[in-house]
Amino acid sequence: MFQVKDPRLRTVEEVVSANTGMTAESLLCDRKDYRLDGLDTAAAMLKEAIRKGKIIYIAGDYDVDGISATAILALALKALKANMVLRLPRRFTEGYGLKREMVDRFKNGQFLITVDNGISAMEAVRRAREKGMEVIVTDHHLPVVDEETGEVLYPQANLIIDPNAVPSSADFVGYCGAGIAFKLAVELLGTRHSLIPRLLSFAAIATVADSVPLIGENRRIVKEGLKVMVTKEGTTQGLYALLCTLGMEEYVTAETVGFKLAPVLNAPGRLRDSGSVEVLKLMLYDGPYSEAKCMAERLVEDNRERKELSDRWTERVRETIIKRNMCGHIPIVVYEPDIPEGVIGIVAGRVAETFLSPCILFGQSAETGVLKGSGRSYGGIHLKNLLDKNQSYLIQYGGHGAAVGVSMERENLEPFRLSLIKALSGKECGKEQGDLYDLKIQEDDIGQVMEDIIAFGPYGEGNPAPVFLLENLTLSPVGQTFYRYLQDGKGVKLLSPQLEAVSFGGGKEYQRMGAPRHVTLLGILTTNYFMGKVRNQMEIRKMVPCKAKRSQSPLLYALEAEAKGRYIGRSQTRKEICG
Repeated sequence: MFQVKDPRLRTVEEVVSANTGMTAESLLCDRKDYRLDGLDTAAAMLKEAIRKGKIIYIAGDYDVDGISATAILALALKALKANMVLRLPRRFTEGYGLKREMVDRFKNGQFLITVDNGISAMEAVRRAREKGMEVIVTDHHLPVVDEETGEVLYPQANLIIDPNAVPSSADFVGYCGAGIAFKLAVELLGTRHSLIPRLLSFAAIATVADSVPLIGENRRIVKEGLKVMVTKEGTTQGLYALLCTLGMEEYVTAETVGFKLAPVLNAPGRLRDSGSVEVLKLMLYDGPYSEAKCMAERLVEDNRERKELSDRWTERVRETIIKRNMCGHIPIVVYEPDIPEGVIGIVAGRVAETFLSPCILFGQSAETGVLKGSGRSYGGIHLKNLLDKNQSYLIQYGGHGAAVGVSMERENLEPFRLSLIKALSGKECGKEQGDLYDLKIQEDDIGQVMEDIIAFGPYGEGNPAPVFLLENLTLSPVGQTFYRYLQDGKGVKLLSPQLEAVSFGGGKEYQRMGAPRHVTLLGILTTNYFMGKVRNQMEIRKMVPCKAKRSQSPLLYALEAEAKGRYIGRSQTRKEICG
């Protein structure tokens, strides 16, 4: 039933190195000063604009990355006493990125800098230059490519900082928008400025939320950002209030940022045209805690509403795909006229995972006859490259390999769908991972394995968490049972001295198995902080019942473990690796 991915790998260190392509030394001992061309020039331009008393317009985006990048640069420039205007796009009436109409409202002869957008804003940047504005574009998205000539097109900015658009301009190209904004802030303020921990927290949140690779400098940003986020120096009053509301004020992991904090920060912008502005205000807020708490609670309530909308529309789109016989399409291109624009990206991602195919999901826009959509990839298919070759059907698009945003005229939907399916004809998206695991362990291994898991984290895009097969776990009695049902029986928590194992959708499955005391589990290992205590936790992907284990001598145990390829080695310690 269960199959090991690569039997040659025996420790967490070896699995992580294989997944990331990095040695243990480069992961754990990274002290490199990563080059990103243009930072010194950008800092000099901004300081000169401040000296001249110019208004600096910061144009961001409405997702967690764009909001965080805007907050980072705003705090840095405020420390330099800059005269600023912060501008996030209205999600439904303006859409992604800098627009000409926004620039038309800016004053002539001032200064414009984009964060997390701008590389495809040709017309808007041209308009800004016509108005006598100096323009810096900082972005991490891919540039526009001419469909016919293959030529890369750049906006006419004074300076472009985008490692994914400007070849050989950086040692590392995996930053999110806030990561680039953070590096610019450090260039402006210096590494010892009192604001750096706070800006690092914002960059860490965005790096996790934007699903960029957690390798290179991104890994360092997240690792260090998670540590300072729970300190007074590393947070604003607004962010602290939100962490308290979510029970994260004392202990934060990449997992809790990705699954608890980031969705809440995204929620208002998915529900309201200018909802992202409310989030930006919270992140920058440093007034009375009582007001910050009210702001945080409103965001959490928004997320509850967003969850309900997402669940409802995921099921509706799934039914549409089945009804229209689109299950085998690569990619799936589907139109739901009434779907709320703010949940299209979430639903597209869920559809891609469900049907094992990239999905581009369209809804109606505010403009008559125009559709707006979001795409999410699956199986390594590069969506941005795919759209580059089909841009004649589109009004506007942008993004990267894993995710894109698109707008098009309604009449082009069917030709666009057929063109994409033809372009990917014969492609395979890859199959479900099913019951594959990286390492086999038993209950006695958990202590050592958890040390290794913590050392080589954080985990996410580019550094996936190792998957473990935990054999023959004996559950501990709690009263009359050795488990607890969660969410009215939808989920289940299995209890043992070494860890708690959680399946948020496996309550009925556990019941059908007869609620056994001895189980073999497939899942990933994390830490869970509750009531001041940190516990080892397994997030269950699959569980099967097993018989009670027999006792045996340590020698027989070791011989059997060696024969079965069980986890009997250990990863090197940080001290051993780094010296």
